[in-house]
Amino acid sequence: MNTHIPTETPVLEWKAPQHLHHERSRTWYVIALLFLAACFAYSVYTSAWSFTGILFLITILYWQVHEEAPREKTMRVWESGYAFNDSFIPWTSCDGYWILKGHGYYELHIEKKNGYETKIQIGEFDPFDIHDTLSPLLPELNDRKERVLDTIIRICKL
Repeated sequence: MNTHIPTETPVLEWKAPQHLHHERSRTWYVIALLFLAACFAYSVYTSAWSFTGILFLITILYWQVHEEAPREKTMRVWESGYAFNDSFIPWTSCDGYWILKGHGYYELHIEKKNGYETKIQIGEFDPFDIHDTLSPLLPELNDRKERVLDTIIRICKL
């Protein structure tokens, strides 16, 4: 499998965050703090010290990971495959693509044969241009929807 990035000019190229950056209100922080306080109180009350430690670690990790806005990633498309940042993936290792339309954003999903997927915001690009470019190269997966966990993350602004 050739994983070298092609030298010719890509058919499409754009930079966008890999996922949405959620602006959280003061109410969100109050609710999150109350939820954490209730979980900590319950873990102390039941003497579940491992649960207390895990809650503490998850809180610290969440704070560290979400302290800054998501970094922009580069997406390039050729007739032979695509490059997500500096990783080239040929179309032969992909099952198909689909585009998620959210409130004020579009997100491209490319599913690979190994079960993983590449997901990136489309940014200012016209999703119809992306569809017109990808449809001769890869089948469109019309039956796909946002995963339940991704929906929960988006709704809860996690």
